[in-house]
Amino acid sequence: MLPNARIEFLGGCRDMAPVLVGTVPFGFVAGVAAIGAGMSPLEGIALSFVAFSGIAQLVVAQLVAAKSPAIVTLAAVFVVSLRFLMYSAALSPHLAHLPRRWRVPLSYLMTDQGFAMGARHYALPGDRSLRHYRMLGSGLTLFCTWQAAVIAGALLGAQVPAAWSLDFVVTLSFLAILVPAVRTRADIAAAVVAGAASLAAAGLPYKLSLVVASLAGIAAGVAVEGRHRR
Repeated sequence: MLPNARIEFLGGCRDMAPVLVGTVPFGFVAGVAAIGAGMSPLEGIALSFVAFSGIAQLVVAQLVAAKSPAIVTLAAVFVVSLRFLMYSAALSPHLAHLPRRWRVPLSYLMTDQGFAMGARHYALPGDRSLRHYRMLGSGLTLFCTWQAAVIAGALLGAQVPAAWSLDFVVTLSFLAILVPAVRTRADIAAAVVAGAASLAAAGLPYKLSLVVASLAGIAAGVAVEGRHRR
């Protein structure tokens, strides 16, 4: 690895470090949820490596516990994962020139946290030619930490008292991502509208409220940004 590439890679590792405070308990909760749904520790760990998405893993755990048909479970995971299409569209102008050997692992490592970091990195001025190394560093840091936390949760989940209410950590971890990313009026509009839409659509099945909130937030942000430019 070239010296400058190494600097970018290690910078990505450092950038992701503060997020890990919420990632560890979030991953632990995902591992516990898999065991609570009736999966074996091996199944819960395998799900984490295949999906690598906390929300998707929690949705699968909920539907498996409810004994939902496999097709319903897959459809629900597809719906809650649609946000990654928006993430990919937003970052593709910066990554489309990379060879497949880069784009495939970066797409696998893409998470909500990874997208937030990537968008922030590419918004900074300066040379962007090696910033994919920064994304790789932040993605691998999160991946290794997440899998370790899920494994711990899957192996120790049965011993965690329900009174601990660890599921609240999920909300805290996403707040830690959101707050630093909200800088402009368009960001604020997107966050407020998405939050309101999520609450209004909370009763929709299969976590469709996430998709509705994402689309509403994007529309609000684009509208405010367009008005500001005019």
